Amino acid sequence: MAANAAIQSGLTQRIPQGTSRMFYASFEARFVAAILDLLMMFVIAALLLIAGSLVILVSSDFEKTDPTATSIAIFWGCAGAILPCFLLYFFVGLAWKGQTVGSGVMRLRVVRSDGRPLGAIGAAGRVLGLLAYLLVIGLGIMVAVGVRESSGQAAIAIGVSLFLVFTGFVMAAFDRRRRTLQDRIAGTIVVKFV
Repeated sequence: MAANAAIQSGLTQRIPQGTSRMFYASFEARFVAAILDLLMMFVIAALLLIAGSLVILVSSDFEKTDPTATSIAIFWGCAGAILPCFLLYFFVGLAWKGQTVGSGVMRLRVVRSDGRPLGAIGAAGRVLGLLAYLLVIGLGIMVAVGVRESSGQAAIAIGVSLFLVFTGFVMAAFDRRRRTLQDRIAGTIVVKFV
């Protein structure tokens, strides 16, 4: 309650017109927003893969001939563009309005800890925070591949990396300001407008 009063007093002059109160976003609201963002990322990946597949399909004259090397390169270019498009999705949404599609639906906004809008620098910091999760998972996969002769050790490596990522997200449920690892890295908080 005191945290909500502090955030309201510190951010009152920066609240957009039409909103009167804001609170730290609950873990549940952030979880639902994350699920909605995962669905958006699925749509982005599907559209890129469909576009690449259509190029191959057309170049092969609808599977009557072999596809050209150029069309195969275009397909792999579309597949390789998935991760940069994910990062761009988060960066543009956060830099522009402090919201992704999921957080917009849940009426959440990401702001700096002092209540100012994120801007490009804050959005870049938050995206770097998200990349920390990918780094941890990537390291877990690399260790698992390195010890692949022992399936138990490989499973432990993957399990530890997933546990660390899970912990980075779940820490919002126990933090008084509801911050996750990427919030701490970027110096941001997530607020809900009521």
